[in-house]
Amino acid sequence: MMAMRRGPTSINRDDAAYRRGLVLGLTMAEIMLLLVFCLLIAAAVIFKRDREVREDLNDRLTTNQAALRQVETERLRLERLVDASRQSVASAPNEIDEEWRKLVASAVMLQRIKDAGLSPEQLVQSAADIREVEPLFEKGMSGAQIASAASSATDMQAQLAVTDLARVSPAELVRLASIGLETESAGEGEHDWPPIISLSEAKGYSFAVGRAELTPDFAEELRTSIAEQVVGYIKRYDATVVEVIGHTDEQPMAPRPSNLDANLISVLGGSASVDTLVPGDNAGLGMARAVSVASALRTDPRFKSVMVLPLSGGQMILPGDEVTDGTSTGDARDRRRIEIRVRRPEAAPAQ
Repeated sequence: MMAMRRGPTSINRDDAAYRRGLVLGLTMAEIMLLLVFCLLIAAAVIFKRDREVREDLNDRLTTNQAALRQVETERLRLERLVDASRQSVASAPNEIDEEWRKLVASAVMLQRIKDAGLSPEQLVQSAADIREVEPLFEKGMSGAQIASAASSATDMQAQLAVTDLARVSPAELVRLASIGLETESAGEGEHDWPPIISLSEAKGYSFAVGRAELTPDFAEELRTSIAEQVVGYIKRYDATVVEVIGHTDEQPMAPRPSNLDANLISVLGGSASVDTLVPGDNAGLGMARAVSVASALRTDPRFKSVMVLPLSGGQMILPGDEVTDGTSTGDARDRRRIEIRVRRPEAAPAQ
């Protein structure tokens, strides 16, 4: 009887243990499923966050790429602007120098016009008339004759057709007209004498400093337009003598030995070069420069039958044939000049 009671009790205990094991097993499975579910939820959250990060990075990349393209476009535009600026700066000095030369030349010419007692405004208004009248005056007509001729356009055109004075500037005509009217009023008859051709440094006709060598531009003008003008005067006035007079300003030259006595004649004859001349003072410098111009003219076949005489005025004669008082010792470009005059020869003295 005692053994029969232990049996059920053992079964009951086993059954309870089984139930507890079953419950525990189910509970562990549920816990595992719950953990897996939580892990899946966490993974989903992480995947979603990664996707959002990737999308944000893609958006930023797209925005940055667009900004980079804009920056590249702006860089190319700035490079083009810089290149254009460099080209502009490279050409600017020449343009500025040229404009400055024009301004200086204009200022000098304006002052000369005013010094001659003329009105710049009237000259500008009468520019066309001045160009028409210029050749008439150079042909030897007086101021009164020019005024009369101006009333007939046909006569002026006929005169222009037979002259070779297109290279003479209107400003030079104004200067010559002023001199002509003054001499005419004094009864000197300016139109009876050949005009003087004045080639001053202020007009661009220059030499090497303290030397007698012609600048290339001066030499070219001397071979072409100046020679043509002198030949025209020789024919018009039946002249056979050309005087070339060298003038300087009053700036003293540094002392140095002169070789003009030994070399002048050789240079004029063409057997020695002008660059061998070394003048020791202004009188010698004027003579050396006169010889330089005279020797250039003598090489022109048109001067074969003409006597070309070099002379020196040194620093003594002012423009307008006035003797200096010796007080103007500064730089005077208008005084550094070559004057060319044509005339008939002096009559030989009776034997």
